Amino acid sequence: MKIIIAIFKKELTDVLRDKRTLFFMIVIPVIVMPLIFIGSIKFQEYQSKKSDEKILNIGLINKTSDSQIRDYLLDQKGVYLVEDIDLDSLELGIKNDSLQGGLYIHKNFINDISTNAMGKVEVYYKSSDLMSKAKNRINNALEIYKNEVVSERLSQFNVDKDLLEPLDIINKDISTKKETIGKAVGGLIPYMLVIFIFLGAMYPAIDLGAGEKERGSLETLLSSPATKFEITVGKLMVVSLAGMVSGLISVIGISVPFYFIGNIPDQIKSTVLEIISPFIIVSVIILMIPIAIFFASMLLSISFYARSFKEAQSLMGPLNIIIIVPLMLTLGPGIEIDHITALIPLINVGLLTKEILAGSAQPIYFIETLSSLLFFAAIGIRFSVYWFNKENTIFRV
Repeated sequence: MKIIIAIFKKELTDVLRDKRTLFFMIVIPVIVMPLIFIGSIKFQEYQSKKSDEKILNIGLINKTSDSQIRDYLLDQKGVYLVEDIDLDSLELGIKNDSLQGGLYIHKNFINDISTNAMGKVEVYYKSSDLMSKAKNRINNALEIYKNEVVSERLSQFNVDKDLLEPLDIINKDISTKKETIGKAVGGLIPYMLVIFIFLGAMYPAIDLGAGEKERGSLETLLSSPATKFEITVGKLMVVSLAGMVSGLISVIGISVPFYFIGNIPDQIKSTVLEIISPFIIVSVIILMIPIAIFFASMLLSISFYARSFKEAQSLMGPLNIIIIVPLMLTLGPGIEIDHITALIPLINVGLLTKEILAGSAQPIYFIETLSSLLFFAAIGIRFSVYWFNKENTIFRV
């Protein structure tokens, strides 16, 4: 054990001297996480404000003499009516974005309404426009008009309006703010956490494997009294620690923006800070340990195999895609943690972290997830030791 600790100290010292490793392990998580949160919040605020303040050009073709719907449209916020156009011009204007929407009121509309029939109107908009404010504002105006017509017809026949609404539906959301926000951000946090653990472990792994090959210091280490098992474990401890530090810094970086963004409601801010509580941070750190060990063993094995620093980088590049795919699956609707998903690496981390942040994680799933991660971490350690013992791997030409 003393030899392993000595190797650990020696390798840790080498890692801390490498500015590139420190940059990916510490600087990037410290800068990127706050930037992602502050940037996304500010961007959403900007887009929402821009959308609300934007004047929407809405084409109106009114084949009737009634101007009531027109007046309701003008009452909508940010609406400018473009009239005296034909249907072709209306459709063309929406296609080329000079108009954001359109309303066509048929000539028999008033007659149909007066005879208690259905008045025909057509709403034109782009379904590809995700911010379809024009459609919403047109429908709001039509809804006001419709309610007035319904009220008049009911009064005409002396019918109480409540007869049309036999149910008094009261929706009560019993979920807490913590659960709602935890579920919302729960998909992003494990995604970023795993990525930063991987990036934080990657460069130390390259340096302690392929890097030492290039410098010629690996042969010196192999000629020491330490066994290959002790050398491998010592290196694994350093690489795992680097990944964990990077992951931990990214977790801390999540809470930092909420102390500097002044226009976040106090209730949301306090809820988010409650989510990132010491208990939750400890729970996430416990999950980080086997993930970091698994990544470290995988990356170190590749580094042992590579002839040079550059080759190790090129071999590890595709792994970014491989680890992103299962995490992306956890963002899909209807995917929840159960006794099966709790055993699938990375997917279990994404789903369980979401539950932990929402405060609804069940202990059995935590145990199953941790057991699965420890199992794969143990396999990774065993493979790294086996790989390092192969001379044709270490001294590959």
